[in-house]
This record gives sequence, C-alpha cells and structure tokens, in this order.
Amino acid sequence: MAMAAFKALILGPPGGGKGTLSKRLVRDFGFAHFSAGDALRAEIAAGSAIGKAAEGHISRGELVPDDVVTDLVLAQLATLADQKRWLLDGFPRHAAQAVALDAAHDVDLVLNLEIPEAEILSRLGGRRVHVASGRSYHVDWNPPKTEGVDDETGEP
Repeated sequence: MAMAAFKALILGPPGGGKGTLSKRLVRDFGFAHFSAGDALRAEIAAGSAIGKAAEGHISRGELVPDDVVTDLVLAQLATLADQKRWLLDGFPRHAAQAVALDAAHDVDLVLNLEIPEAEILSRLGGRRVHVASGRSYHVDWNPPKTEGVDDETGEP
C-alpha cells in the first residue's frame, strides 16, 4: 500500500518535549525528521556560509536572524522533496517564518505542545547537552551512561 503524503510541524518551548516526541513519531510512523536547531549545528560544523553567519551571532549571545534560519529550513526541506512524510521540529517560531513556510509547503498538521512553566524549569534545570552533536540528556530521567561523557562518541 502506498504511503500517503503527510507534512507536520511540532512546536513548543525549549524543554517541552519536541525532540522526544519527534523521535517516537519517526520510529513509529516513518516520518523524515528535520530540526532547525540540528541543521544550524550541522552548518556550523561544516563551516558553510550559513554556518559561519549563524556562529557569529551565537558567539555574541544573539539569536540567529529569522531570515537566515528561514532560508536554511526552506533549503533543507527542498532536499526532502522525495519524502512523502516529514516532521519539522521547532520551526516556525515567528509569523514571518510561518508565512514563508506556508508559501512553500502545504502543512497537514501542527502539534503545539503547551507545557506549564514549572515543568519547563524542572526539565531545563536538569538538562545536559553534548554541544557537538546536540544530543540531550537529563540528570534524573535520561543520564548519560558515564557522567559528563556522550554515550555515542565518548566525548566530554
């Protein structure tokens, strides 16, 4: 049986569970997953023009400008043209990004995770991130096998 095309967004605050839910949707329903944050980290690691622009803003403690993120996401989504099902994680964050996405793609479903502030603070307070990969751990719920070391690479 042919798989129906389905394009979905998952939105919510940092620590709201977008990444965790995305992994389960990919595993259980065969979505191609795309995270704007992961894409930015990959571009920075690759030393691309977009990566260098993003890294400059991040190193100064600034947000990466909307137009840079929008251009990156739309270009990456174009590479998923052969994918019938995709899940976009954490984008759009602003109205202008939503307008640009709507002009380029028909989205079938938006999941907006609403999480109480106290829960977000609890989740983020225990979060540990392996910067090079973006892998996320939590000291209580999902600790690394060895404290301070990434499970997959063995790096600090």
